[in-house]
Amino acid sequence: MNGKNPLVSVIIPLYNSQRYISETIESVINQTYTNWELIVVDDCSTDTSREIVKEFEKKDSRIRLVESQVNFGGPARPRNIGIEHTKGEFIAFLDSDDMWLKDKLEKQIDFLREYDYDIIHTSALTIDVDGNNIGHLNNQRVHDRLHLLFDDLTILSLSNYININTVLMKKDINIKFREDKNLIALEDWLFWIENLFDGKKFYYLAEELIKYRIDMNSISARGTDKSYKKAFYMYALLLNEKKISYMLFLICSIINRLKIVGRRIKRKLNK
Repeated sequence: MNGKNPLVSVIIPLYNSQRYISETIESVINQTYTNWELIVVDDCSTDTSREIVKEFEKKDSRIRLVESQVNFGGPARPRNIGIEHTKGEFIAFLDSDDMWLKDKLEKQIDFLREYDYDIIHTSALTIDVDGNNIGHLNNQRVHDRLHLLFDDLTILSLSNYININTVLMKKDINIKFREDKNLIALEDWLFWIENLFDGKKFYYLAEELIKYRIDMNSISARGTDKSYKKAFYMYALLLNEKKISYMLFLICSIINRLKIVGRRIKRKLNK
């Protein structure tokens, strides 16, 4: 880590989030760790999202709005545009409808002052569309249950246990999301798999440091047949690039297929 208080570059991909974007930006402004820059990348919003961000930009020189010329339809391209504009030693990602607790960055930076990891992530509180607390999100339990049997790459291929909004990571020249529309809503999962494959060191900080909004109408909503089919596509890419074995491809594909069948059976039983 270079310096006592390194600059953290925060990237928010934005599209038609006028209802939530103020709360999201305020959660960054309210951080107890203050050496950050915020880059909001608008993906051609048609509501008042851009105007809201511009008001924040006028009041705080750490905030910048970058406007995409073409709508990509998902967060991969806006995140990559944001990465291209970063100046910080560390990068953090935040979706336009989620929020950080005020000590999120401070706790992560304090940890990285003591320990050498590339990517640190945490658990999360969950809120509904109106901001009411509804529970806890701890995907790490999947890892904890399986780590005695499988390596981290296998576990991460089976289940994405990393919430991108909780992450703080070291910046390097190879950080880039796949801009593939067949991977929309799964681009972060593939991003973690590829970082792990490249030898990046991950650490889970067992604290709830964000508020993750659950909205089944969001493109990031998990558990739909469409998301499972996209997972098949992702596994095929990884197999073709020799980043997972054929055996792991088969295991992941079978489990994915069982999830689709199980979901359909559950729907029928609930009718």
